[in-house]
Amino acid sequence: MKPVELNRIDLNLLTVLAALMRERHVSRAAERLNLGQPAVSHALARLRDLTGDPLLVRHGRVMEPTERALALMQGLGPALAQIEATFRAQADFEPERAAPIFRIGLTDDLQIAMLPRLLRALSAEVPRAKLVTLTVCYRNAMSYLEQGEVSVVMSFLKDLPADAKVRKVRTARFAMLRADTVPGKLSLDDYCRRRHVLVTYAGDLCGTVDETLGEIGRQRDVAFSVPQFGSLPAVLAGTDLLATVPEHVALALSAQGGLRFEPLPFEGPDYQIKLAWRAVTDKDSAEMWLRKAMLRAFND
Repeated sequence: MKPVELNRIDLNLLTVLAALMRERHVSRAAERLNLGQPAVSHALARLRDLTGDPLLVRHGRVMEPTERALALMQGLGPALAQIEATFRAQADFEPERAAPIFRIGLTDDLQIAMLPRLLRALSAEVPRAKLVTLTVCYRNAMSYLEQGEVSVVMSFLKDLPADAKVRKVRTARFAMLRADTVPGKLSLDDYCRRRHVLVTYAGDLCGTVDETLGEIGRQRDVAFSVPQFGSLPAVLAGTDLLATVPEHVALALSAQGGLRFEPLPFEGPDYQIKLAWRAVTDKDSAEMWLRKAMLRAFND
């Protein structure tokens, strides 16, 4: 293995290597780094000369890392993250003058429930800020965070990365949405007899509410499933369909008119909503402001 002379190491080359290892594609790495493709190809050539190893080898449409590349990134990854964290921690943040670009991951229901308040806070307190919101779910939220696509996510979360920072936000419970004009609240028998719309990322006809009903010996009629909460006003309009959704999104959608909010006629399930962020941004003053603003937007 060719030894590397420290005086030949260019930090820019290491950031290119990190991007290539993440994207496994020269063009996508160039886009991530805001560089031209020739510049990334040239940097890879320099890295190969520096290490005496091909580092990434083309395999079909992607580039696969060599054992040397994997070993390098095992050590360099934490070091690069620490360097970034150090510089972030030293940066001053003046909300009225700063112009950060924030990238956050939110589930569809949280976009409905808290994003408008977050946007108002940004406009009032950090008027030059820009916000990119990506839709996540429990299946992909952590990969978005690990890959640096977002700096913070708010969701029901599983399989947290070892270096992620996490804070519990709220215990979420379920409520019912209906568009019909029949007076009075529904009984459990009414609830089970009516047809239901299920919002699910999995594309199936059974959810946690059905599991809870099964535990008490009851069953509902799930007739349709849709992938997003935002479609419910149009789907429910003019029908006697029911939708059982997290309480925060039921309150937000019913406040827009056309839908009625109603408690469930049984003890429904609950789950934890969490806020998670990259460790590298933990002491970043702009990101600290963002996380506090997200918590205020959801909990106020």
